[in-house]
Amino acid sequence: MKPKLAVIYFLIIVAPLAAVTWLGIVVSRNETAMVRVRFNELMAGRLNDIAAQISALLEQRERELMAQWPTDALTAELLRERARSSGIVRQYFVLDPRGTLLYPSPAETLTKDEQDFLTRTRTIWERSEIPGPETETQAQSTAVQQDSVNPITQFKKAAPPPVTIKGWHSGYWGSGIQLLFWWREESGRLVGAELNEVRLMADIVGLLPEASALPDARIELNDSQDAVVYQWGDYLGTEGNRAPVQLALAPPLGSWHLSYIVPDDSQGAPLWFGMASGIATLALACAGLAVYFYRENTRALREAQQRVTFVNQVSHELKTPLTNIRMYAEVLQEDLSETDERIRRRLDVIVSESQRLSRMIGNVLTFSRNERQLLTLHPSPGNAGDVLRNVASQFDTPLRNRGIHIDLDTSNCRVAAFDRDAFEQIAGNLLSNVEKYAIGGDSVRITCKQENDTLILEVADNGPGIPAPHHERIFKPFYRVSDRINDGVAGTGLGLTIARELARLHGGDLTLEPSERGAHFKITLHAPIHLMEDQS
Repeated sequence: MKPKLAVIYFLIIVAPLAAVTWLGIVVSRNETAMVRVRFNELMAGRLNDIAAQISALLEQRERELMAQWPTDALTAELLRERARSSGIVRQYFVLDPRGTLLYPSPAETLTKDEQDFLTRTRTIWERSEIPGPETETQAQSTAVQQDSVNPITQFKKAAPPPVTIKGWHSGYWGSGIQLLFWWREESGRLVGAELNEVRLMADIVGLLPEASALPDARIELNDSQDAVVYQWGDYLGTEGNRAPVQLALAPPLGSWHLSYIVPDDSQGAPLWFGMASGIATLALACAGLAVYFYRENTRALREAQQRVTFVNQVSHELKTPLTNIRMYAEVLQEDLSETDERIRRRLDVIVSESQRLSRMIGNVLTFSRNERQLLTLHPSPGNAGDVLRNVASQFDTPLRNRGIHIDLDTSNCRVAAFDRDAFEQIAGNLLSNVEKYAIGGDSVRITCKQENDTLILEVADNGPGIPAPHHERIFKPFYRVSDRINDGVAGTGLGLTIARELARLHGGDLTLEPSERGAHFKITLHAPIHLMEDQS
């Protein structure tokens, strides 16, 4: 296989694969990103549902605590009894409107649970973190501002605000969370309770889904230190995992968050597998297409080579008998009596046609040798003027029959080294074109001159010329300005191609020169002047 053809077949396979691979990578990345976004939305939805359930549980605790608060006269013993009987309360507390702790009061005799409670909450009371000065002040400021602009509500100013202020205080004691819920009564007294942490965690865990609900993932409930408080799900991997979605819980568990843990490769492997499968299929299809084109091209080349071989063989077979016909016709033409003009004209036609057929066969064989890179030159000393006179004599009769006169100037030709047969073929092809295409002209001028080591031949007729769009195409193989059969012009389209190739083999060229009328060809050949002539 030729390197150029191998590169083309390589590109047929590689170029589509590269384009499809690039497109596949872009599409895969976009699809992966879209899948991740949707997957994250799904995970965020699950976490939102869980967070909403935990918030609902705490709101339920708020309602339960406020409903369980005794409406009778408060006593320490009553609050102790309520705390012991309530599974959700660890310790009640009471503050007067000024924020002074009334129960459990350090000034009274306390139980061990009450002493432990004071120990756990000592900094809270010292810093007045309940109810929180900003919340209290802001609420009162807002109420005063509203009352100052609305006279209808002026009579309510003496009464306590009907809205009960409530809130949560969260903190840590030891390794566990400490949640205190408080609310202000209409009397201004602030009451509250510390929640039972164990019961609260049990209730939260009871809200969470079953572990089997997450076969390929895991959800963690993390505290403020990112420690796992609880987790569920069948995926237990610890390496290569990630938490693409995290969601903070609502207060009072605002420092806690939920993490959705999934394997790192859980969202992209199927897309890459599909893309790789598609590229492999396309590669096989391109390879099959390349093999098909290679076989078809090989078959076409083989058939073309067979046709060329057949033409060469036929040309060789015709060349010998045609040479004999031409030779005996020329001999007969010389021996013919001058008085028998009718027979001479018929003999001139035989000689002319045999010469034309010889040139056609010669062109076919020369083109074949050139295609097989077997065309070589055999320079030898000679005078180009002698060659041109011989060629001109061959075309004298046919050109004269078409009303074209040959004006030959060989006065500046000198003996030089060139391939006589190649030069004769070049000149013959140019005059053959004059015979076929210079219809309407009346002369063709042939000039030959030697300039240093360059032999220059110019052939110019005054026929219709060659249209500009065809100036370069006429040198291509098998190209003809017109292929219409009814033009009455026969030819193979090889004459100028072969003439240019022979000129270039000679180190020169064949060009079409600008001309006001007709066609003007110029041939330059590298033909060193022969030393014998210089010495003479």
